[in-house]
Amino acid sequence: MISNVKSGIYDNVVEIIGKTPIIRLKKIEEYFKVENEIYVKAEFLNPGGSIKDRIGKYILENAEVEGKIDKGSVIIEPTSGNTGVGLALYAISKGYKTVFTMPSKVSLEKELLLKALGAFIVRTPTDIKPEAPNSYYKVAEVIRNLIIKKQKFLNDNELSEIVSYVQQLVRENKLDKLQNILNEKVENALFAYIPNQYSNKYNPLTHYEFTAREVWEQFNGKIDYVFAGVGTGGTITGMSMYLKEVGTVKVVGIDPVGSIYNLVKNGMKIEEALKQAHTYLVEGIGEDIIPATVNLDLVDDIVVVNDQQSFSMTRFLAKAEGILAGGSSGSVLFGALKYLKEKNVKGKKVVLIFPDTGRNYLTKVYNDEWLLKHNLEIDDEKILEVLL
Repeated sequence: MISNVKSGIYDNVVEIIGKTPIIRLKKIEEYFKVENEIYVKAEFLNPGGSIKDRIGKYILENAEVEGKIDKGSVIIEPTSGNTGVGLALYAISKGYKTVFTMPSKVSLEKELLLKALGAFIVRTPTDIKPEAPNSYYKVAEVIRNLIIKKQKFLNDNELSEIVSYVQQLVRENKLDKLQNILNEKVENALFAYIPNQYSNKYNPLTHYEFTAREVWEQFNGKIDYVFAGVGTGGTITGMSMYLKEVGTVKVVGIDPVGSIYNLVKNGMKIEEALKQAHTYLVEGIGEDIIPATVNLDLVDDIVVVNDQQSFSMTRFLAKAEGILAGGSSGSVLFGALKYLKEKNVKGKKVVLIFPDTGRNYLTKVYNDEWLLKHNLEIDDEKILEVLL
């Protein structure tokens, strides 16, 4: 329970998750001559720095109710970082241990942040198929199996040994050994639990129950468009479920070049779409799978944005509005402006979901040397001229 909400006094950090403010982007409207009101749902102001704090809390609360975890359980999750932080915050408050598997492309800042929160980390290759035994999805299952085989709650040293062993197998590309561990049948037990944000029903339900309702109430129901990136699909699916129940809001997804969402939405079979999938640099959105947590039928349209456009807009946003957001926020802003201009939309109230903070990307998106190393332009205004 919140001890004194009116005075802003809380019992722990988990209690301040959500209820994020709305910020209007007046300078962006003026610069790009957009004849609409552009607002941001500032999810980067959650205590862990992202919208994923919401699902970390809600998923684990329900796991407790359903008897899937108890004090001493190890929470394991494949993540690009932000969901890991959300899970870690809740885990700290309840006495759980955490292990996260992360693709190599994910920023060092996120790894260090998770370690600062007491988590163990295993890095995996980025450019591999989801079903490969060394993918970050499957490596999470490897760790779970090894923990459950111990048939007890592990201390930090015992958990560290398992994590180090698995990281070594991944580093040395011991695919057979990883697959053998995956093939071993283990019964679900309290010792280890994978929430699996990609199939957990409480992922979209979080945004149905909380995020969408907050937005609707903040605008007294007077909004016309919502733009959001599509990662696991939980945010856009859950929000669209609610907004289409209470109003006629148009919900538009943002997808990076290399992801398959836009292709599948436009009628391509998943098998064919996968042939066109490739890696990209922006983190947290796009997929090379169609998770159970996404319902593309609830997404009215999808705009595709490339890495260059995403990062240039992210950097420009910081200088224009003083909002230091992550690269996917730049994707959402670029995609929204592109859509509004191409569709000649005017006089509407538009809400953008900015999922995380730019502090996770200071050595990447905001680092000229890193951009140049990846053959990206650092003259942001030049790139953004296409929207003028």
